Amino acid sequence: MLTTRIFNPYGSWRGALSEVDRLRQEMGRLLGAISGEVAGLPSAGVFPLVNISQAEDKFIVTAELPGVAAEDVDISVVGKNVGIKGERKPPELPEGAKFHRRERDYPKFNRMLGLPDEVDAERVSAKLTDGVLTIILPKAAAALPKKISVNAA
Repeated sequence: MLTTRIFNPYGSWRGALSEVDRLRQEMGRLLGAISGEVAGLPSAGVFPLVNISQAEDKFIVTAELPGVAAEDVDISVVGKNVGIKGERKPPELPEGAKFHRRERDYPKFNRMLGLPDEVDAERVSAKLTDGVLTIILPKAAAALPKKISVNAA
């Protein structure tokens, strides 16, 4: 069928190329389903999604944690590594109710993030607002730039 469409003398090359592109997309979808990837989203196990930014004196980590309560999140800091561990719990259903469709997952998660510099673990702060966890990680004194004064001779 594909060869008939591609090599059809009465068809256009544009049609043939779109058919090849459709076949490529379908193969990508099938191979992605085997490896755990779906429609260009990160593969299974990458939860929560995070952003890490850096200022002169601190790192800022933001993580998407929809449906996770603050008491279900644990944060640990060791040297240059930050761990985010927790669980998104399923909602409680009324007595006798059951799911008609269940597409959301309720995973336990554990992400370890490496940072370029040491962190002062004593001054780390975190807050969870509207499903977004924000962790402020001040850099350790050894990682901060030091101003060196130059004496005139």
